[in-house]
Amino acid sequence: MAVLRSILGSIAVPNDDKLAWYKFKRVQKTTPYDVVIGINSLMALGTIGWDIKLSEKAITVQRETSTPENNRGLIVAVLGLYNRGRSFLLNQFSKIQLPNSQLIHTEGLSITAGGKDYPNIIFVNTTSTDTAIPKDKLDDKKATDALLREIALHLCSHIIIVVNRLHATDQIYIQQILKQPKTSNSNKSVIIVHNLMDVESVKEVEYIINTEVQGIMEAEREIMEYRMNNETHKVEFFHSKHNNIKLRHFILAKTGSKAAKQWNTQSISGILNILHTATEYRQNLDIINEMINFVNSKLSQLLIVNDQNEDSSSEIKQQKLKVRMHANKPNIVLSQRKDLEDLTINPVQLILSSKLVYDDGGYFIRIDSINNGQWQPLYNLYETDENIHVIIELAGFKEGEVIIEVADDEIHIEGRRDDFKKLLNNPIVYQTKIPMGLFNLSIALNSMIVPKKVTLERDDGLYKITCPKKES
Repeated sequence: MAVLRSILGSIAVPNDDKLAWYKFKRVQKTTPYDVVIGINSLMALGTIGWDIKLSEKAITVQRETSTPENNRGLIVAVLGLYNRGRSFLLNQFSKIQLPNSQLIHTEGLSITAGGKDYPNIIFVNTTSTDTAIPKDKLDDKKATDALLREIALHLCSHIIIVVNRLHATDQIYIQQILKQPKTSNSNKSVIIVHNLMDVESVKEVEYIINTEVQGIMEAEREIMEYRMNNETHKVEFFHSKHNNIKLRHFILAKTGSKAAKQWNTQSISGILNILHTATEYRQNLDIINEMINFVNSKLSQLLIVNDQNEDSSSEIKQQKLKVRMHANKPNIVLSQRKDLEDLTINPVQLILSSKLVYDDGGYFIRIDSINNGQWQPLYNLYETDENIHVIIELAGFKEGEVIIEVADDEIHIEGRRDDFKKLLNNPIVYQTKIPMGLFNLSIALNSMIVPKKVTLERDDGLYKITCPKKES
């Protein structure tokens, strides 16, 4: 419940100085989700935006004064293709029992808070890939799904990938996740759950382990020990490496089968023990504001305002495209629509950017500065009692080559990095991973600041911006 308070604190809807929880739609009782952010369509931002639904458990949570203890926790992204059993796995974590035939529909960004035994864990699930979609909605669906996966990877410190058998599509999906910079260039922990939902016999499970887990994935068997309630428990799992990324593999079998009795309980307990003891990975749980900031860093690459006014420059169009919570509705909307009472009127005409590029599997948007024209530098955002601190990674820029604009609740940064190969004589290019060309970054701030008192320090490729907060 503590982590739910941290999440709900950023989505409160005012109503005569009280939280208007009655305005929120309810999550279906047959799902394990506590908060659902309806990121089901990028095009929906032109009108109603993305609604937020809450479970009955979330509704009953009373706001309490935040403390460092309940503001920090572990964020786990649960990823996988359609009908691989991600919701089933979350039900096991939450100890929810549903009929085996119950098919759970996951939409948008769905968040599950850990139970009383694991109060500092948040699980993030996304809408399923490979679901049926009308032909005219395909491009919107593809871009929305790719954005959702990038949001999940951005938010989390641990990744759980759920697969069934290691078919080609599942192997490609695993490879694409492991190739992402947010996975390969970080310390994210990766767990692969082999959910053999149709396998009942112990012998068949062992065959699949030998041919797929140990064969294809080249994983080795290992025993993990942990103590709980003064008892020592042993868990059998498998470990492998992929491009120096450590992977841990756990096995699940069909519920109620002999194989399940051997594998399921120990696998679930082993995964939860790994997450529970990863205290060094705990982070701030203001997950919705962090998601909004991340979306705002990507939105101008994904969408364009179809403005018929020829005098409207591309820079103005991009700066229009930012999202935030509606002033009094449980919706995330374009910032210029945050005060509209009727979100169906005066729609913003949006079109998907023609410059979107996807990876080989079509799962993730690749930001290529040559093709897309813009990129975003990495940044960290911190807040203290007196200041907001922004640290931006911008190596290779001379003074005056970066433009920084500061508003009451936002920082906008833009500039250009010249292509390094221009300095060389007919070079052969083997690899170009450092982004070049124009960059454009908008950072929404959670508190109002005093723009005139903002200071900038440039230090070894880092731009350190200190923003004094307005007195309340």
